[in-house]
Amino acid sequence: MIFRRVLAAFLVFVFIAVSAAAFMVFAVSNTFLRASFYEEDLRDPAYDFLVSTTVSSIEESNGPIGKYFLEEELQEEVEGVFPKELFDKTVREVIEEVETLKDDPEQPLTFKLNTYRESLLTLAHNLAFRMFQTLPTCGEGELPRENSDGLPSCVPSGIEYGDIADDLSMQFEKDIYAAVPEQGQFDIVSAFGEAGLGVFSVLVQLDSIRAAFYGILLVLLALIALLIYKPFTRVLMQEGLAFTLSGLVGLIVGFAITLFVPMIMEQRLGDLYTPSLNNLMSHMMGLFSGEVYKAGAIFLITGVILLVVRHIMKNR
Repeated sequence: MIFRRVLAAFLVFVFIAVSAAAFMVFAVSNTFLRASFYEEDLRDPAYDFLVSTTVSSIEESNGPIGKYFLEEELQEEVEGVFPKELFDKTVREVIEEVETLKDDPEQPLTFKLNTYRESLLTLAHNLAFRMFQTLPTCGEGELPRENSDGLPSCVPSGIEYGDIADDLSMQFEKDIYAAVPEQGQFDIVSAFGEAGLGVFSVLVQLDSIRAAFYGILLVLLALIALLIYKPFTRVLMQEGLAFTLSGLVGLIVGFAITLFVPMIMEQRLGDLYTPSLNNLMSHMMGLFSGEVYKAGAIFLITGVILLVVRHIMKNR
């Protein structure tokens, strides 16, 4: 009898370990593998990250846009020509591209930015017009000179914006083309090798893996009950402890994800870890850990209920 109780106690710890892994699987399934996670939950922070990254890239290009316009002005202009409604279309295109990886995970993931670049061409025209408005009128007999940025020093009297719009806009378009590529690619094989393919294969089969975890947890609970067998109050105590401790572990894991993942990313990326990327990562990890918290809370509440029922039955 003692051996069976010791074995049951060991299975309780196995249950805790398996449940901790199960919480991670459930969280991945309910976040990163759910289309609405990108379309709804990440919409605002991802949009802010894209806009901030674009503005920073343009500012750092040392072209005319970065020299003559403040970062706040650029951000306002980018948000004006590329509203969140257009961003939604870009996100849907990315999701469709990710779906194709299920058939061939070795192909590179391509992020097409055509819609974004086309919107930013409007930005170039808007900025060019604003620059035109600031140029002084050439004096009598004065001819415009081209500065180092390719912009005229003045505008001859009688010249309208439409007369020089193409030439002026071209200088700003160069900055934008340099800052925003036509597309980006991410190759899982090049980035992580065979290990990356292995992780991706696991993600593709995550629904089956999640079902397997359900089965394993149920089997462990059944084995604990069969090993204890009687009295029933002891069965309730062991399984109540299993759920309670698993729930507490889930809460601790969720807190650790929120606290340490952004810190690790910052250490790995160094200067590349910008404030906008930090906001995006913190938001993502907050949503992910929220799912872990949710699963842990369910287990914790279940465990407390079982322990309360056991206490009531024992004292009747």
